[in-house]
Amino acid sequence: MKRSAASALTVLLCGAMIASASACATGVTYPLTIDGEQIRAGIYILKQQDAVDSAKSKLSEEQPDLDTSAEGFDYKAQTVEGKSFSDWVDAKTTETCREYIAVERLFSEYGLSVPQDKVSNINSTASSLWTEENMYAQYFYGVDILGEYYEKLGVGQQSFKDVNMNDEKEDELFDYLYGEGGPKEMPAAEIDAKIKENYAAISYFEYTLTSGEGAQHYAAIAKDISYEEAYRQFSEASEREELEAAVAAAAAAGEEYLGKNPDEVSAELGEADSFMQIVSADSTTPSEDFIKQVFEMPDGEIKVITVTTGEGDSASTQEYVVSKADVLTKPELTESYRHTVVHDAKKDEFEALIKEKGDSYSLSVDSSKTMYKIDKLLS
Repeated sequence: MKRSAASALTVLLCGAMIASASACATGVTYPLTIDGEQIRAGIYILKQQDAVDSAKSKLSEEQPDLDTSAEGFDYKAQTVEGKSFSDWVDAKTTETCREYIAVERLFSEYGLSVPQDKVSNINSTASSLWTEENMYAQYFYGVDILGEYYEKLGVGQQSFKDVNMNDEKEDELFDYLYGEGGPKEMPAAEIDAKIKENYAAISYFEYTLTSGEGAQHYAAIAKDISYEEAYRQFSEASEREELEAAVAAAAAAGEEYLGKNPDEVSAELGEADSFMQIVSADSTTPSEDFIKQVFEMPDGEIKVITVTTGEGDSASTQEYVVSKADVLTKPELTESYRHTVVHDAKKDEFEALIKEKGDSYSLSVDSSKTMYKIDKLLS
């Protein structure tokens, strides 16, 4: 799900974007009150940073040729989705604060809890950022401890933990709603259809021999005996060819060859399906054309896939011996992809649910909100 700027990695790597922000006023302030729930300044600042990041990203999408590094460039002079940059950030900050409360409310209504290991991880991360010296803090902010910098911004350790905890609650809420047994559970048949559409189960190796009987020879072995036997014989031939080349090189140089005897090469037979792997339809490894041809293969087929890259004199051809299985018959390999399928299918619906809930809340704006200027976040 969406992750906030308070997430530890984001804080460490992207924090330079707010390096010029000045300290907030002393004491705790609450810029917004949403349906009676006060939004602490530290939480507001972190959500404001999320909004700035999102606005910059959308600006880049709308104007891909815009040089934001040019001297004198002013984000505030730009528009995002038809709004001034500042107004867009302000609206987005309020929207995500509303969603923060929506997640808290729904999480509580459903009686959910964050696993203890995740709670402990959030607490330990926050503690280390507020107590241990950090090379990123020294490089980007000129302070030894990152927590010192965030304290100057008005973001305390508790706000950092609260926002990270809210992220985890959002994840848990999604899994509860759309997971197995949940009120909005995605049917197993629908999940299977998506897995079938987006993933394939294959075993393959690239044919690299410079001599021998060719890739089709090994495809025939895979069909007649097994893929594992084809790979075993190919491995033996590959090692033998390499050793024979070493013998020839030693002879050409008038040197004694002291390596392994090519005639003694022996490779072990792998277990059935031990080379099987899952590939996604949007993968480009080993090439986009390879993946395209894999998804055109029917389940159960074994064939040689030929891929040509480059043109003219620089063109090269690779051959792969490929065995494709029905991905749905490999649950031990696809289990980790089921959550991804559900997430991709339902994330928009879930985000709309949270937004609708947040939009329904009353909003009160405190005068302290004027202290948190966007200018402080744009250095």
